[in-house]
Amino acid sequence: MLKTISSSNLRAHIKRVLNEVGYGQTQYVVEKFGEPTAAIISIEDFELLNAAKQQQATRSIQELIAGIRARGQGLDAGELDALIEEARAEFHDLRRRPSDDS
Repeated sequence: MLKTISSSNLRAHIKRVLNEVGYGQTQYVVEKFGEPTAAIISIEDFELLNAAKQQQATRSIQELIAGIRARGQGLDAGELDALIEEARAEFHDLRRRPSDDS
């Protein structure tokens, strides 16, 4: 079940909220001034989210490597090194960026 709670109500009811979330009964969206600012989820959901992000990062790097291989045919070593560095920078940018699905 997904519930919404204000940050002030969260402060007043943190123990109950953590119990509900910890037992996997509820997920909370925390609002500040009526705007969603955070989510409180169980550790199991958190681990699933992190696993999904890792899989996405792995797929992204595999796609980048495939692109390098495709573009790298017929290139000299210097050009290939430049493509590898470009892919590495793209990969690190992807890891730093928050997921669109979050």
